[in-house]
Amino acid sequence: MPQTTIVLAHPIDFARWRAATRDLVTRRVPPDEIAWHVTPGDTPDATAPSPTGQPFRIPRETMQLAADVVQSMLPDRFTLAYGLIYAHVTGTDIAPSDLARMAGAAETVRAETVHLRHDLFTLMQRSEGEDIWHGTLDAATHAPESNARFMTFQLSLAPWRLSLPGRRMEWTGRELLHGHDDAAAVPLAFNSLPPPAMPLVTDLDIPRITALPAVALAARTCRICPMARRATQTVFGEGRSDARMMFVGEQPGDREDIAGRPFVGPAGQLFDRALLDAGIERDDAYVTNTVKHFKFRPRGTRRIHEKAGPEEIAACAPWLAAERRIIRPHVLVMLGATAASALLGRHVTIGRERSRAITLEDGTTGVVTVHPSFLLRVPDEDARTREYARFVSDLRLAADLRTASPP
Repeated sequence: MPQTTIVLAHPIDFARWRAATRDLVTRRVPPDEIAWHVTPGDTPDATAPSPTGQPFRIPRETMQLAADVVQSMLPDRFTLAYGLIYAHVTGTDIAPSDLARMAGAAETVRAETVHLRHDLFTLMQRSEGEDIWHGTLDAATHAPESNARFMTFQLSLAPWRLSLPGRRMEWTGRELLHGHDDAAAVPLAFNSLPPPAMPLVTDLDIPRITALPAVALAARTCRICPMARRATQTVFGEGRSDARMMFVGEQPGDREDIAGRPFVGPAGQLFDRALLDAGIERDDAYVTNTVKHFKFRPRGTRRIHEKAGPEEIAACAPWLAAERRIIRPHVLVMLGATAASALLGRHVTIGRERSRAITLEDGTTGVVTVHPSFLLRVPDEDARTREYARFVSDLRLAADLRTASPP
């Protein structure tokens, strides 16, 4: 007879299941002593008491199998998934029939996930003049619920409705709702969804996203590189989506990491001053960085900037490419060697490339100049004055090229 009851907020409440599993397995509670109940609309805390026993680690493939099983429609899927983790930690055996059921369920979940992601724009339709996407899917698993965030990003945050066997999902533009046909829909939190069968960011098909806010929202989920896991938050670009000028630096600094905005620290303040001296309104431009997280090393209570490496630049390349594709600037100003090397695809020496127009592969006019942080590091006041004047001159060149570029 079950002695422990765990209440889940919705049919794929993976966050609560995982937190409860971590606690219960640590205390060696057998699977047959746990009852799992789904109570739609209830929102229990997704955390569990801190385990008091020996901590444990689960192989990635094992946890992925558990997540796939949770996305299935097996009536005992939560018990099966828990038993998988319990057996791994305790060294007990799992019945071959249970392993076979889990493997079959996972295969179905993965197949439906691939189908949904690959054929999304066939499944979802939007009539001319309508603001909402709508579709019907004969799903045999909870893969659609697990991919709700993916769908929302792919559809550029536009409202959508999806009819499923006996249930429905709806993104209102502000809230994701889920419910049975004969019951009121309830919120289904994005952060409660289990990890999809394929990585969210690397399989997101970013080029299909057409709205800049949707790309920015997707970037906030990115955890591809270690830099992303250490930083406070993603610092995406900001400015007009139809800006004729785009400025690209290296990476956010300490101030930007805290504020969540690019170019707001000391270098950003100097950059703003130089823009005004060059006759450029920052509000008319788009400002971003090559990488979207702050890379640093701790030194006491301070965080010291470290240069972004090839791995971080490659990991963030899809976000920068999406910004360029959506904004389509006439002039792209590369602030520093890191940005210039990333955008030109080759090693760049600032002294050889700066202060001239460069035609990029997509037809955009590029200008290479120093990063404003360089000016802060010039120790001599006279030299700093000369370098600042040259920086402003480069910005004026970019402004002139913007004016000369065809609309």
